[in-house]
Amino acid sequence: MKIYPLLVLLFLTSNIALGQVEQNTEIESIDLNHKAINETNELNDLLHLSEEQKAQVYEIIYGILIKSEQVHSMKLIEEDKKAIIKRNEEAKIHMIMNVLVGKQKPIYESHTAPLIHPDGPVH
Repeated sequence: MKIYPLLVLLFLTSNIALGQVEQNTEIESIDLNHKAINETNELNDLLHLSEEQKAQVYEIIYGILIKSEQVHSMKLIEEDKKAIIKRNEEAKIHMIMNVLVGKQKPIYESHTAPLIHPDGPVH
C-alpha cells in the first residue's frame, strides 16, 4: 500500500524533470536560431546577399552554432573545446566564402581576417 504513493511521487517528479529538459532544449534552439538570424543579417548588411545566398549562409551559421553548442556540453578539457570551436569557426568562414561571388569575397575576407589571424597577418 505504501509503495503506490511513492511510485506516484516518483512518476510526477520524473515528468517534471523531463519537461524542464525539453523546455531548456527548446529555449536553446530558439536562442541559436536568433543568433544565426542576427549573424546572417549582419553579413547581409555587409555583403548585400541574394535571397539564395542568405538562405545558404543562414544554414551554415546555424549548423556551426549547433556543433559549437554540442562541443560546450562535451566532457573535454577547456583547451580542446576551444580548439574544436576555433576549427568550426574557420570551417564556417570557408563554407560562407564558397557561397559568395565577385566583390563579396574580398569584403568578407577582410571582415574575417582578424578572426582567422587575431595576432595580425601571417607572412
